[in-house]
Amino acid sequence: GPAGGPGGPGGPGGGPGGMMMGGKNVGTGNASYEEWLGAPPEFDHIDEELEADVIVCGGGLAGVSACRAATEEGASVILFEKCETIQCRFGDVGVFGSEIAKKAWGRDGSEYKEEFFAHFIKDGCYWPRPRVIRYWMDNCGAAFDWYMSAKPDTYILPSTLAPLPEGVTEWLQPARYPDNPYYNASEEYYPCYQITVQLRPNQGFLFRAHYQKAMDTGLLQSYFNTPVKKLLREEGENGRVYGVIAQDFDGKVYKATAKKGVVLSTGDYSGNLDMLYYYVPWCRHNMNMFPSVDKAGYVADTGDGHRMGMWVGAQIDRGPHAPMIHNMGGPLGVAGFLQLNMYGERFMNEDTFGQQVENQLTVQPNQRCWQIFDANWPEQVVHMSAGHGSICAVIDPADVATGKVNDTAGSVDGYARLDALENAVKMGQAIKGETLEELLAQTGMPPEAAMASIQRYNELCRKGHDDDFGKTASRMFAIENGPFYAARITPSPLLVVMSGLESDHYAHCCDSMGHAIPGLYVAGNVQGGRFAIEYPTTVPGMSHSMALTYGRAAGRNAALGI
Repeated sequence: GPAGGPGGPGGPGGGPGGMMMGGKNVGTGNASYEEWLGAPPEFDHIDEELEADVIVCGGGLAGVSACRAATEEGASVILFEKCETIQCRFGDVGVFGSEIAKKAWGRDGSEYKEEFFAHFIKDGCYWPRPRVIRYWMDNCGAAFDWYMSAKPDTYILPSTLAPLPEGVTEWLQPARYPDNPYYNASEEYYPCYQITVQLRPNQGFLFRAHYQKAMDTGLLQSYFNTPVKKLLREEGENGRVYGVIAQDFDGKVYKATAKKGVVLSTGDYSGNLDMLYYYVPWCRHNMNMFPSVDKAGYVADTGDGHRMGMWVGAQIDRGPHAPMIHNMGGPLGVAGFLQLNMYGERFMNEDTFGQQVENQLTVQPNQRCWQIFDANWPEQVVHMSAGHGSICAVIDPADVATGKVNDTAGSVDGYARLDALENAVKMGQAIKGETLEELLAQTGMPPEAAMASIQRYNELCRKGHDDDFGKTASRMFAIENGPFYAARITPSPLLVVMSGLESDHYAHCCDSMGHAIPGLYVAGNVQGGRFAIEYPTTVPGMSHSMALTYGRAAGRNAALGI
C-alpha cells in the first residue's frame, strides 16, 4: 500500500543518530528552542475558502475517530491530512470495560482499574493528569466497542492460540488467553494487566471501515497531501480558535473556518530532530521506526501540531517527555533470564518488560547485552512475567503443522516455538555452545568475568534469594544444563514520543495557566497530560486506545460545543 496507508506504516525505519530511511528529516538536532519553534508562516493570498462545523487536522486513528464522532452528531467536517491517505499502525488496543471482550472471553479488566490507576500514575512520577487517565479508563471500553461496530462481522478468536477457520484473514484475538496460571498481575512489582485485545494481522481493515462510516454520512470532506500550516485564533485572552490555513504540495492555499471547533490530531514529533534532541536527547541513537512520508519525501511526524498549538498559546508538556521504545529482545523476547553487559557483568533485575530493559540498556557499554539461558528454557518460560516483550509460553511446531494452533502466533504474542531458537542460531540472532566456555568465547565478553557472573547468579538461584537486584525467586533458574544459549539484545527503534500539548479530560487544549483554549481540541500523540518519562506497558496498547477514546471525545465535544 502507499506510504503510511491504512493497514501498514510508511517506509522502513532508519539508522543510527535518529536517521530515518523512509524520508528526509526535518531539523539538524542543533537548533535552540526559539529556532525550532519559529513563528507561524504568513500567506499573501488565499486560493480557496472553506467552511465546516469541525476541522480535523491529521488522519490517524485519533483524527479519523474525531471525524466519525463529529459526523455522527450531525456536524459537517473537513479533514486535512499531510500524507496521501489516512494512516494507522499495528493492532494492539488496551481496554477496560469492553462488552465485546467480556462476552467473548469473560475478560474486561474492570477489577484491575484502581490497581492500574495507582501504578500508572506512579510510573509517570505523578506528571500525568489523573483526570485525563481516569476519563480514558472509564470510556475506553465503550470507545473500542464503537470502533468494532464499523465492522461488526469481524471474526473473534476464542483464544490466542485457537486455529483460524479457513478463509479468515482478519480477526480479533485476546492477548495471552487463557491466562497463565503462574501469573497474577496484582502480585507483581511491574504488573501487566492482561486486558489487551489484538486486531490481526493489523488494525487496517477496521480502520478503513471506521473512516468509511464517517464518509457514508455525506458530512465529511477530506483533503489529502494538504498539511495544515497554522491555526487561526481571535485576539484576546479568551480568543477562540476559529480555523486553519492549509497548503497542498502544489502550493494551493486554503483558509478553512470552523464554526464549532478545530481538532489537532497531527501525530508526534519524532521526525523533527530539533524537537527530538531538545526533549529526549537520550533517543538520538535509536532509529525511528516506520515514519510516514509526505509527498515531498519528508518524514511526516514532525511536531506540526505541537508547534501550531504553541503559536496560539498552548502549553507543551512540562514533565519529562515520554518516548516509546519497546525492546522485544531476542528469540525469547525479554523473558527474565540472566542478562550480562559487554563487560560480562550482570546489571539489572531482568524480571521486567521491554521498555525498562531498553532504558537500562541505554546506559550499558556499547548499548548491548547478552541474554543467557540453558537447555531447560522451554520448561522455564511459563514462569516468566506475562508482560510486553516477554515470552511466557511455548508452542510445539507439531501443533502448528497439524492445525491445532493458530499458525500466525509467535513471539509478538508472547509465545515461542520450540524450533524458533535453533532457527535464530542459524540466522545469527543467537549463539549456542555445548559448554559455557564454548558459548562465552563467541560473545565478545571477557570470558572470566562473564563466567564469574554466571557462577554468582547460579549461587543466588540455589539460595532462592537475589541479593544483588531483587529478582523474584520463582524466575531465577541456574544455568547449568547444556547446550547453552546467548541471545543478543541491542537498542530498539523509537516508535513515537508520547508527549504533547497539555489537555484536560474534555480533550480541550490548555494554555500555561491550565485554562482551555476556546475552540481547540486535541487527541492522539499531539495530546499531552497522558504520559511522562516513558510509555509504560502496564496495559499494552494504551496508546491506540487513548487515540481512539480521545479522538472520539474531541470530535463529539467539538461538534456539540462542549
